[in-house]
Amino acid sequence: MLKSSKKINKLFVLCFPHLGTLDNWMPIVNSINSLSNNLNFTLIIPDPNILKSFDKDNAVIEMSDSIFKSCLIYAYDDLWIEYRSVFDSMKWYDKNRVFLRIFNIFKNLMARRFFSYILMWPSVLLRNYIYKNKFKFSLCRDVSHMDILLYDIHVENNSRVSDILQLFYNKYSLPHALSMLSYKGELPKLVDVDNKDNIEIYMYAEFQKKHYISKYGINLDKTHVVGIPRHDCKWIKMIQEKYDKAPDDFNDNSILILSRHASNGHLLFNDKLKSVKNIKKLFIDKLGMKVVIKLHPNEKQEKILFNKKENIYENEFGIDNYGLTWIYSDLHVFSLGKGKKLAISFNTGVVLDLIAMGVPCIEYIESSTKFEKNMTEFTEYEFITRASNYQELCVYVDKWLINPYQISELSTSVYKKYFPIFNNSPDKVAIEILHNIKTTANA
Repeated sequence: MLKSSKKINKLFVLCFPHLGTLDNWMPIVNSINSLSNNLNFTLIIPDPNILKSFDKDNAVIEMSDSIFKSCLIYAYDDLWIEYRSVFDSMKWYDKNRVFLRIFNIFKNLMARRFFSYILMWPSVLLRNYIYKNKFKFSLCRDVSHMDILLYDIHVENNSRVSDILQLFYNKYSLPHALSMLSYKGELPKLVDVDNKDNIEIYMYAEFQKKHYISKYGINLDKTHVVGIPRHDCKWIKMIQEKYDKAPDDFNDNSILILSRHASNGHLLFNDKLKSVKNIKKLFIDKLGMKVVIKLHPNEKQEKILFNKKENIYENEFGIDNYGLTWIYSDLHVFSLGKGKKLAISFNTGVVLDLIAMGVPCIEYIESSTKFEKNMTEFTEYEFITRASNYQELCVYVDKWLINPYQISELSTSVYKKYFPIFNNSPDKVAIEILHNIKTTANA
């Protein structure tokens, strides 16, 4: 067992912009926890609404509750509240989620001068109610020069976490999303990053180095290719064996939808609506299969008043059929993917998780114009096939029914072309981080 210096008392994980950051870091955090016996782990949640995507049945959340000894949640101004477990922080959020949503609405309205004076006192009263009897403190007094932060460098220029990042001298970056991180044509504008000589960058593939060097001015010796740690076979197996709680009725003869929220940037509402209708028509009505829906973290919005964008699946699949032909699930994707016949992606990087598991995948989005076909990076790089209308989906399904193994093998071969596979990648990264911690402490 490796022992880090006693001068290092805390390792922080910044859960931002959403659950994906924690999900990608967790294999490494778990390894660090196993290899070191004197580190305290703290989870930082700079936006309470991030907790809406936390679920007790999710393997990463369940494991986080046992590893993190402290969970810091941003309150207001420069004050934070602390819970001694992730589960306790979730209970607090669940109890106050409606009030938090109203509080956020007040803050947004107060940004307009006309509403500022009117809502000031109601906002203060609501804020005091939400955080009543909670010990509040300043994060800057809880972080020492020797502590380290695990995060994603892509949030360095985000105003919501800039004050947090300035507190840490030693930082380690891992992407919060599974994507190609490549550029075509003009390079991006350089992002100014403080103290970048003390930031170690872990990336998924060699070709991604250009991204970090061009965008953040990171030195080459600070970049490390580690593959995708969460795709380590031992990690996937552990999640499936230890946390496999998927409903029995939805393990066989089922497909998985990797959903995404409707937006102008990724998935138009009408396109999503048509896609869901056709999925029901083909897989539920015609093939007699069942559907499991995995929502994107940003898809779970706390709303006071609901509108059509929150009810696509209920309206199309039928609320009366919930639990019979379709369900939502917050289980980890590795648990959900086990035994699934097919995964359908609405333009989400989670599709790479299913490819790593050997599950056949297709990207299906009913395109409102013919020019949108094959425009996502996952189909552009030929990880999976793109169907842009019902006819193309039916053609794909006919081939899939004949030989699903061939489809998954094609995806796997492309995956191996771009992303290296290392045995025990989480352990190797963990050992390197612990070695750097010890070296820094003894310097």
